[in-house]
Amino acid sequence: MKNLKQHKYLIFSCLILLNCVYGFAAVYQVGPSRTYQTPNALYNANVVQDGDIIEIDAGDYIGTDALAVWLADDLVIKGVGGRPHLQANGQYIWGKGIWVVAGNNITVENIEFSGAAVPSLNGAGIRLDGFGLTVRHCYFHNNENGILTINTPNTGDILVEYSEFGYNGYGDGYSHNIYVNSAASFTFRYNYSHHANIGHCVKSRANENYIYYNRIMDEQTGVASRLIDISNGGFSIIMGNLLMQGEQATNNNLIGYGLEGLSNSASELYVVNNTMLNKRAASCIFLWIQSGTSVANVSNNIFAGTGTIINGTTTSYSNNYINININTINFVDEPNFDYNLNEVSPAVDFGTTLSSVGGYSLTPDKMYAHPTSFDARAISNGTIDAGAYEYGSDVIAPAAANCETSIEMGDFCVKDSDYGVILTAPNGNCFRLKVTNSGELITEPVQCP
Repeated sequence: MKNLKQHKYLIFSCLILLNCVYGFAAVYQVGPSRTYQTPNALYNANVVQDGDIIEIDAGDYIGTDALAVWLADDLVIKGVGGRPHLQANGQYIWGKGIWVVAGNNITVENIEFSGAAVPSLNGAGIRLDGFGLTVRHCYFHNNENGILTINTPNTGDILVEYSEFGYNGYGDGYSHNIYVNSAASFTFRYNYSHHANIGHCVKSRANENYIYYNRIMDEQTGVASRLIDISNGGFSIIMGNLLMQGEQATNNNLIGYGLEGLSNSASELYVVNNTMLNKRAASCIFLWIQSGTSVANVSNNIFAGTGTIINGTTTSYSNNYINININTINFVDEPNFDYNLNEVSPAVDFGTTLSSVGGYSLTPDKMYAHPTSFDARAISNGTIDAGAYEYGSDVIAPAAANCETSIEMGDFCVKDSDYGVILTAPNGNCFRLKVTNSGELITEPVQCP
């Protein structure tokens, strides 16, 4: 009987051990000195399983070497030792681009994608054919699309953060820096999207859209269409962004909402605390809202430069600072795209407090920091500023005083330089604060009274 119990215990222990061994994800290293020298070599080996980790050494992977299809779910694929650069150089896979992400809920970090082009003119750095994707710290440039996603409604969540998109688009207006064809939700935050080639800097058909704290611009030479296009409506918050339409922009409006039909499950738009500039002299519509939008709250924004502010109807429109003269808004360095406010800006204290909606705060707590990051935002003196930046947000509020003894008038004098003010530190030690002949304050340890 004892041997039988020991035997059962041994079997049980072995099962636990096997579960531990095979429960861990495999880590595949890719690089010139690795077993798999290129992403394409790892793809062709057909060894990657759900939940595995792929680490790609920094370096240039050119042509076929760059290509891969990721079929497994829950992968984490990241550049290590720097940012590996995947250059298509005329090559593509499955007719779709550099990488086809066919698995679900895959994370891609710290990779550079360039040169994606295919015969159908919509080659992508990343083509998402699965559901769910996280992209962070990546750089997409000079592709027909930076990211292009599958057209399956309301499935999967897409998060893109800390990334840069530039000069993507074939030039026909149908390809973009990033094109979310469909998803349950799309979150785009702390990114720098600029110089889309005729297409949009950000285009989404997702059912829900959260576009927070980005820099989205044409700058001096950009020829983008819209800066943000929310094609089919949906519950959408656009908050804390820097939006600048340049002189050569090919479309006259910065933000379009529902202009291809309000087919998503809701039609609620919240445009809050953005800084928007127009330099397109021919014409400009800052915000074009489709007729039939049930909620359109446009509040606490800065609209700078000439143009029509709203084409369409809003349900709430408050505390937006508008000035056709950009210079008089007193940005810190507008020619170099620093849209922080200086102390005399009329946009300081121009905003108002907004209630949350659907559990989402409409009070920005961050500010875009270039490139592809953020700083904390705090209301510095009780009233929020208009626009994407808060003047004095980096000033730490002084702690409240708690005086047990005070002097209404006159000075508290210590005339003997051997004495001073005794202070007790948080750790319980005591120090005497004294002054030198040159006026410097010094401390010396003393016994606590």
